[in-house]
Amino acid sequence: MKQCEYCGKELDSYHLMYCRDTDCEERAMSFYERRRSTEGAFGVVNIACVVLIMIGLVMAVFAPVPGNIAVAVSLMILAVTVLIFPYAPESFYKKWRIKKTCVMVRVFGVLLVLASFAFAALAVYYSTKK
Repeated sequence: MKQCEYCGKELDSYHLMYCRDTDCEERAMSFYERRRSTEGAFGVVNIACVVLIMIGLVMAVFAPVPGNIAVAVSLMILAVTVLIFPYAPESFYKKWRIKKTCVMVRVFGVLLVLASFAFAALAVYYSTKK
């Protein structure tokens, strides 16, 4: 049976794309419009944060405190961006639909926040170790 593109529930007819008598279509169109208008900025922030994380990890080898702080800050910026804009590759939306994919991406964002706290704790540990 065919599933709703937004929530993933089974549909009555193969001719439908969204659930009847719900706001799935409105939510899906709103999501697609927001993604279309903000995915460029999301991509730039995503790439910048990944590069800064790599630089911070290399820096952490030689100077643990500033390196771990750089990684923690970059991870936090990336986490906030992912929590605000829960975008994933198109194949995720085809497999799990919009609603479930957004939840999964936001869980990943929370994991990024926890990783940021871990690197911040490492920076504190190395600063008190001297």
